[in-house]
Amino acid sequence: MQKYRSLPFYLLILILFTMCLACGCAILQRNEFRAIASGENWRVRLVKYNSGSEVVKKGGFEHPFNISLAKLNNILAGIYVEDNHVVGKKARRKLFPNKVRRVLLKPLQDAFSQAQPDEVIDFSFMQGKSFLWIFNHDLFTSGIFFKKDGKLNLVMRVVSYQCDNYQTAVRQFVSDPTQRALSNDWNFVLMPGMSLKKYKKGKFGFFQENYYSNWLILDLDRVYEPVKSTVKDFEKAVTPPPVVEQQKEPEDFRPHGQTVVAPTVPKTVDDPETRRKLQVLRELYNSGAISRSTYERKKDELLSP
Repeated sequence: MQKYRSLPFYLLILILFTMCLACGCAILQRNEFRAIASGENWRVRLVKYNSGSEVVKKGGFEHPFNISLAKLNNILAGIYVEDNHVVGKKARRKLFPNKVRRVLLKPLQDAFSQAQPDEVIDFSFMQGKSFLWIFNHDLFTSGIFFKKDGKLNLVMRVVSYQCDNYQTAVRQFVSDPTQRALSNDWNFVLMPGMSLKKYKKGKFGFFQENYYSNWLILDLDRVYEPVKSTVKDFEKAVTPPPVVEQQKEPEDFRPHGQTVVAPTVPKTVDDPETRRKLQVLRELYNSGAISRSTYERKKDELLSP
């Protein structure tokens, strides 16, 4: 009899264990990822957050949306940060340096055009010897983009974080950066058309700041011009010599603010897919993402029988 009387007790334990397991699974919902493009020290992907702040879980983003490479390049080129622990005049630097934009520009454009209303654009890159060849150590940067209420939102997890290698850093910094304001040693430099995200009233206490220091909102209706800097954004222009057969053409550089127009797409191309690829190639060249020689080489490859 004692044996049968203990059955309800074990049954109750089993029910409680099942309920706890179900609650745990509900709380720890896994986020969903869609790859766009990646390299050794960079990655662009789409993320659907099933856990995180109400902003990312609720979604409702204005995705997908199309943006030209030239406009995206101007927006990214105009985003600056500065160290907030420096005494005196603070040195500002581009969040997306020129060579970083050359790598990320097209993948970001593709991500914006493919994102769904419940997905954000997640990006990360590392500046170091193996990526930009200008630093003595590796600096990791990571954040997300999304469009909401007609504005482009950029929320950073970390900026120029010194790390051992990209793979370690990309596993360490994966959380939703909109959950709370981060304690940063850097600040965004606010330009016309840019603002910081405001806190909801009373969200973080009376004595805290009223803005998320890591959350930048950009007006997409504004025409963004390249921002002047104490560091040259582009090398001095070199006028390419006339094309001579079997002569290698020098790399194409353009000065700050100068637009170089690529040759038009040949009208004799009948294949729609080839014409589309040629048009994308032309946009990449006009935006400064590729050089003149690269443009000509890729165009010849597309037109070759």
